[in-house]
Amino acid sequence: MRKAFRESSRFRTLSLALIFALLFTALPFQAPSYSATGFTDVPSGHWSETFVNKAQDYGLMKGIGDGLFGFNRSVTKAEFATILCQMFGWELLNPTAPTFTDVAGSQWYYTYVETALANNVVDRTATFSPEQPILREDMAAMLVRALGYNTLAGKAAQYGHPFKDVTEKAGYITIAYDIGMIKGTSATTFAPKATATREEAATMLVQVYEKYISEINWVHAFYALKSYSQLGLTTQMDAVSAGWSRMSFNTTTGAYLNTTGQNSNEWQVPNGYELVTGFLDTNRKPLNLSVYLDTSVTFTQADGTSTNTARAILLDPAQRTQAVQAILNELIRTYDVLGKNPYSGVTIDFEGFRGAEMKAGLNAFLEELDGGLSATGKSLYVMVQPAVWNSAYFDGYDFRTIGALADRVILMAHDYQPTNLRGFEGTSFHRNAALTPLEQVYYSLRAVTDPVTGVTAQDRGKLALAISFTNVAWTTSGGLLSSPTPIKPETSTVYARMTSPSAVMGYSEVYRNPYLTYTTETGEEIFLWYEDARSVADKLALAKLFGIRGVSLWRLGQVPAYGDAGLEFDVMKVLR
Repeated sequence: MRKAFRESSRFRTLSLALIFALLFTALPFQAPSYSATGFTDVPSGHWSETFVNKAQDYGLMKGIGDGLFGFNRSVTKAEFATILCQMFGWELLNPTAPTFTDVAGSQWYYTYVETALANNVVDRTATFSPEQPILREDMAAMLVRALGYNTLAGKAAQYGHPFKDVTEKAGYITIAYDIGMIKGTSATTFAPKATATREEAATMLVQVYEKYISEINWVHAFYALKSYSQLGLTTQMDAVSAGWSRMSFNTTTGAYLNTTGQNSNEWQVPNGYELVTGFLDTNRKPLNLSVYLDTSVTFTQADGTSTNTARAILLDPAQRTQAVQAILNELIRTYDVLGKNPYSGVTIDFEGFRGAEMKAGLNAFLEELDGGLSATGKSLYVMVQPAVWNSAYFDGYDFRTIGALADRVILMAHDYQPTNLRGFEGTSFHRNAALTPLEQVYYSLRAVTDPVTGVTAQDRGKLALAISFTNVAWTTSGGLLSSPTPIKPETSTVYARMTSPSAVMGYSEVYRNPYLTYTTETGEEIFLWYEDARSVADKLALAKLFGIRGVSLWRLGQVPAYGDAGLEFDVMKVLR
C-alpha cells in the first residue's frame, strides 16, 4: 500500500520523557535475576510466582512486609493508582486542594491519586473510593488509559472481544485482551465485576511492562527511487531490500521478471548499482531483491476477457512456476560488473490482492518459492497489506500461512489517506485525511496477530511494521479545501517548509500524526500531513504491545533525518 494520541497535553508533558527513556534508549534490556525464595506467602509453583517476583524486581510492586506479598489479597483503587505512577515514572503532584471528597491531602495515597487523575487514568468525579477493591474491568481500563489509549478505546469497542459478560468498558477490555494484558476466566467470560488480587495485578503489569520497555530488534529499509542520498543510513539497518524488479506478463511468453526499463518499468536495476551493493558489502548488510507486482496492469486475453497481471500469473500453476523460476534465476545470476550475485534473498511485494482466489494463489506461489529458496539458503521476506475494519480491502493475504513460510513478514499499515477529495471542496475534511490514523494501525496489528487467522505466536518475531514517509499536502483557502488533488512533496521540501516564517506545526492527538500549514511563495495555502519522530514512536510503541519489534522503512531518500531542535524530524533516534 505504498501508493498505498496522546489524550491531553498534560499526559504528553508528564510521560514524554518516560516514553523515550524506556522505549527508545540504546540501553540494553536486561532480565532481572530473581531470588530463589521469593515471598513466603506465594505458593511454590503457583502460576503467578514468576510474575510476582518480576513485579518486585522491576519496581512495579512491593511486598506488605515481613516477607509477605499479600497473596490472594484484593488490590484497592488507591493501591493500583500508586502502582501506575511508579510504573510510568510520573512526577508526583501535590495540589493544595483535593479533587475528590474522599481523598484527603493527609492520606498516604493523595499524591498518587491526584497524579493518576492528571495523567487521565481516571475521570474527574466527586468521589474516588480509594479503599474499595478494584474491579477487573477498572484495572484494565486504568492501565489502558495510563498507556495513553483512552481515545483509541472508543474506536476499539467496535472491533469486538470474546467475552459475553462484558457490557461496560468494552473498548478498554478489547485493547487489554488484544495486547495480551488480560485473559478471561474462561473462553467467553471475563468476570468484569470481580475484584482483582495482588497476584493478578502483578501478572497483568509484568506482561505489559516487558513489552513496553522492549527494544526494536530489526530495522529494514528499501532502496529504490532516489535513494542514493541516504545510502549511508544503511549502516544503521539490519537488512535492505532493493526495488529493482517487477514481475511482469507477456501474452506470448508468459511470466517474466523485468529488471530493466522495458515497458516503462520504474523498478529496475539502476546504472551504478555496484556503488550500492559495494557499500552494503563493505558494511556487511544483507541485500534482498524486491519483486513488485500489483493488480493495476490489465490486458485482454485470447478469449476476449479481461484480466490483470497478478491473476494471470498466480492463478495459473504453469505461470506460477515460471515466475518462481525467474526469481530463483535472478538470485543466482552473475552481475557482470560485480562478478557475482549481490542478493541474500528476495522480498515479495505483491499489492492490491483481494478475495479467497488470490489468497490461495499467493499461498501456492510462496510455497513453491520457499521450496526453491531452501536449496539456496537465501531468505524470503513478504510484504502484506493490512486488514481494514469493516472492509474487503485487503483480504487477499493469508497471514498465518505467510508467517509460517517467510523469514520476515512486513505489514504495510500506512497510506490510509484518500487519493483525492473530490466533492469535499469548501470543507475542512482534509484535516481528517491523516496518513496513519492510530485506530487503523491498531486494527491492522490486531488482525495480523489474531489468535486464529494471524501469524502464530511462534512466528510473531518475524513481523515488522512498515513506516512510509510519503508526505501528502492539500491546497486550501481560508482553511477550507480548494483543490481535491493532493500534492506529494519530498521530505527535503517538507523540512524546508518547516523552517519557513509562515509554518505552523501541529500534532493530532486523535490520529497521532503531525501536520504542517504554510504559505508558498505564490501565496497558496497548504495543509500537509507527514510522519515524524513522534508519530513513528507512537506506532512502534503500539506495535511492541502486540509483540512486534521489527520496523521497515519506505524508503531511503525520504527518511526524515534532520536533528534541528523542536522539529521532531529525526526518526532515526526512535528506531533503537
